[in-house]
Amino acid sequence: MLYVAIRFNSFTMTKHSLIFIFSVLLFLTSKSQTNSGIEKECRITGGLGFAGSTKSFKSAGLYSWLQLEYKFYKNVSIATEFENMSYKMKSSYKALPSHLSEITSVDNSFSLLYKYHIRTKSPLIMSVASGVTYTIRTSEYYIYESDSTSQRWYRNVSSFDDFQIPLLFEIEYPVWKTINIQARARYNLNSQNGSTYSSGIGLSLKL
Repeated sequence: MLYVAIRFNSFTMTKHSLIFIFSVLLFLTSKSQTNSGIEKECRITGGLGFAGSTKSFKSAGLYSWLQLEYKFYKNVSIATEFENMSYKMKSSYKALPSHLSEITSVDNSFSLLYKYHIRTKSPLIMSVASGVTYTIRTSEYYIYESDSTSQRWYRNVSSFDDFQIPLLFEIEYPVWKTINIQARARYNLNSQNGSTYSSGIGLSLKL
């Protein structure tokens, strides 16, 4: 019952946060519609980088993403995105050997994003985005047990799923007619199970 209550409270907090974020984004949309015309465009973006966790962080790991974006106004677009990230956290078992005292985590996430593009006088394009992210996290670690006569440890793998609030910032620069180079930084907010962050460089192709 306690787990259910915590899970419900976490979902309620996430829901209220998402309502606030989407309210702000809807305001930006209405403003952009009055200031700019229709400019439809589809892009696919992918890249590589590094990722880590704010909870018991030990070392960063590899990060990759693939995003499909549809721009329906000059400054506004919606996107779906798949992420894969790995990183290491510190183990809670202090008696383990140093080379086993870590948790290797892999996150596979799917996001629905609402993006607002900030135009500049230069060819540089900046974007901010948020929405909702569904994550499945798999962790591999060692469990330590001991009694009066012996001690032992064994490998264990566990997984769980959860929702996060993504906060994304992107910078793009055109290098060819249909190709942009992109740099990004992303923070996936989760107060209960630990937030994650990532950054990387990729290419964006106009379809």
